[in-house]
Amino acid sequence: MSVLYQKKVVFILFLLSIASLLKINGQESSALYFLNGVPQASLENPAFQNKTGKLVIGIPALSGININVNSNMAIDYLFSDEFEYWFEKLHEYLGEGGKMHAGARAAIFFASLKHNDYTFSLSVSERMISNTFFDQDIIRLLNDGINDFYGLNQSIGTAFFQFRHFKELGIGLSREISEGFDVGIRPKLLYGKYLLDTQKFEVFIETDSQNQELMIYPQGTYFMSGPLSYNGSFRSNILPGDYFFQPKNLGFAIDAGFSWKTGKATELSASIIDAGAIGFRHNIFDMKMNRAWRYTSNELYQSNEPESENYRDPREALVQFADSISYLLEIEEGYKRKISLLPMKINAAAYYHLSQKTSVGVANQFSWYRHNPVNMFSFIANKGIGNRLEIAGNFSVYNLSYFTTGFGAVYSARWMQVYFASNNILGIIHPSSTKHLNLSLGMNFLIDTQ
Repeated sequence: MSVLYQKKVVFILFLLSIASLLKINGQESSALYFLNGVPQASLENPAFQNKTGKLVIGIPALSGININVNSNMAIDYLFSDEFEYWFEKLHEYLGEGGKMHAGARAAIFFASLKHNDYTFSLSVSERMISNTFFDQDIIRLLNDGINDFYGLNQSIGTAFFQFRHFKELGIGLSREISEGFDVGIRPKLLYGKYLLDTQKFEVFIETDSQNQELMIYPQGTYFMSGPLSYNGSFRSNILPGDYFFQPKNLGFAIDAGFSWKTGKATELSASIIDAGAIGFRHNIFDMKMNRAWRYTSNELYQSNEPESENYRDPREALVQFADSISYLLEIEEGYKRKISLLPMKINAAAYYHLSQKTSVGVANQFSWYRHNPVNMFSFIANKGIGNRLEIAGNFSVYNLSYFTTGFGAVYSARWMQVYFASNNILGIIHPSSTKHLNLSLGMNFLIDTQ
């Protein structure tokens, strides 16, 4: 076995070690992995080389926009045709509970340059990641009202919600170790802006027969960090550092990957993205909800029969719930730093090149957000048309149960490049009825360096 081959195997084992040692939470899937002619595809695998032969400068705010949603519910589960709340339909379609995770990336700056065997890149992005889960019976409480719960003493379900907003500064390096074998790494500094984490809380129903009251209360501890101050109520408290980099909310992550042409026509690639964490310490608050919503027997209501007595519209009941939360929460200034692990994503792909401009292949992206694992397996076809246009199509299977068809294209003129990609083109055409929606698009300046 040659020394070079041993080095290739060692690097691949290094990637596998990261995946096995770190807690794996899911990252959003991205269609850019199928369109590696775009320099921004290196955000999905830092081993991908800049193939334009030019210095790439992303157009500010337009060089990279990514939106991803994976869920077991569509928007039209919640809203009727008149765009009003429709809790009855949501409760009917949910099954055991609602699950959703979503992510968004907006590039502030992106640059990429290939020099000899190396590709260097610099990226600054705003990123947001959210994740939620709730049991079906919590929707039943909103849909049916609380009449039928009087006299009970039990848990009606669990839920959690997590939202993170942070800025990412990444410096990427890809090197061609040997002909056809590229490795890449991207260390990243992360600056947290906002975190809301409820962990897992449980909603209880309890009947106080002596006082003829129904009590509803969630048990759990919540954590929040953001540009806020609290004095009886939350107020905006944005400082100049909150717009740029907040050193108290500092984190670190790393991306790593490889691309290996194992033969004249075959190519393998894999990457691990966002192995790291952010520590939140700026404007932090610990919150508990130890007090209950209390309803006397005269205040009980139902929400599913408008013509019957004690009816209250579900939307009105929801507003009342929301207005009461601030009076029931116990909020204290936090002193302990909260470490938030980033979602980590694992990509893998294999291609067979039918010709210089035509290839077919398969790819797999693994994601797991607590209660919501997502595995996307895709069949891919890429075709170059002339010297300026590349198109890609893919057929994907989510969790062996949900099928989508995607499309991507990149057009490279002399001084500008435009790209678009999605794993679910029908989700863009009918976004209100889809459970899986992703979109990647951007524009780059191409600058000759010769």
